[in-house]
Amino acid sequence: MAVVQPSTFHLRRRTPGSFVLVPCPRIGRSLRCQGQLEAAAATILSACPAVVSIQEQPCSIWYAWRETAQGPQIRLLRERPATPRQKTGDERCSYIVPDFLVEMGDGYKRLVEVKPSRKLDRPLVQRKLSVARAYAAQHGWSFHIVTERVLFDGSLLTNARLLGRYRQVEVSEELLDRAIGLVDSAPATLAHLSRQLQPWAAGQMVRTALFQLLAHERLDCDLCAAPLNDETVIHPGGTHPWNPFDSVWGPNGCSTDAPSESSSNWQPTGSSPAI
Repeated sequence: MAVVQPSTFHLRRRTPGSFVLVPCPRIGRSLRCQGQLEAAAATILSACPAVVSIQEQPCSIWYAWRETAQGPQIRLLRERPATPRQKTGDERCSYIVPDFLVEMGDGYKRLVEVKPSRKLDRPLVQRKLSVARAYAAQHGWSFHIVTERVLFDGSLLTNARLLGRYRQVEVSEELLDRAIGLVDSAPATLAHLSRQLQPWAAGQMVRTALFQLLAHERLDCDLCAAPLNDETVIHPGGTHPWNPFDSVWGPNGCSTDAPSESSSNWQPTGSSPAI
C-alpha cells in the first residue's frame, strides 16, 4: 500500500479556474490540479511506471528581480523576505509555485511546469520559467515545460485515461491470474490474449481484466506508441516501462515551445528549503 503523501496545494495563490482531482494510487491520494492542462499532466504522471512520487505545487520559490536593458535580472532568495512584495530601489520581490515535483525510480527528480503554449512568449511567464529553471538547476533536477501541444498530441493521454477507468472494476482473481500466466510465457497481442481467455469469461470481461492488469502495472505495454487496440503487444509486468520524459516531454525545459535560456539573466544566491 502506498504511503499517503500530504498535499502542498495550499501554497499556491488563489487564482481563477477549476480544481480537478486526479487519482494517484502510487502516493495514496488524489492530486489536486488547477485546470484541465494540469490534470492531463497529472494523469500521465500517475500512470507512468517510472514515477514513484509526485507532489503538486511542491514549494514556494522566492526571488528578487530588476529590469535591465538585456531583460530581467533574477536572483533566488534563501527564504521569504520579511516584507513580501518589498521594493528596494529598482529591485522587487515575488515568488512562484511550480506545478509538479516528480521523483523517478532511480531517485532523480524533475520539476515540471504546465503552461498553455500561447502564454510562453509573455515577459511575466518567461521570468517565472527562468526562476523555476534556476531553482531546478541549483538542486540538480531537470526542468520540463509541458504544453497542450505535447499533452494532447499522440495516444499517451488517451491511453492513460482509458486504463484509469478500469482500475477499480471488480474482476475475478482467477481470470487475472490466467491472463498473467499467458503473458509470462511470451508477449502477445491484445486480440490473441482475448481469444485465449474467452473460454473462462465473456469478451468484454476479458478486455476489462486485461486493461485492469495494465492499469495496475501487473502487465505492461507501451502507452506512448499508439492507441490501445487489438494489435497492442502485452508484456509481463515490469518488463516494458515507458517514460514521457524520455520522449515527448523532453529534458531541461527543452520543449519546442520553451523560451530559451537567453530570455533572462539569473544569479542564484540561495534557495527555498530543499524538498
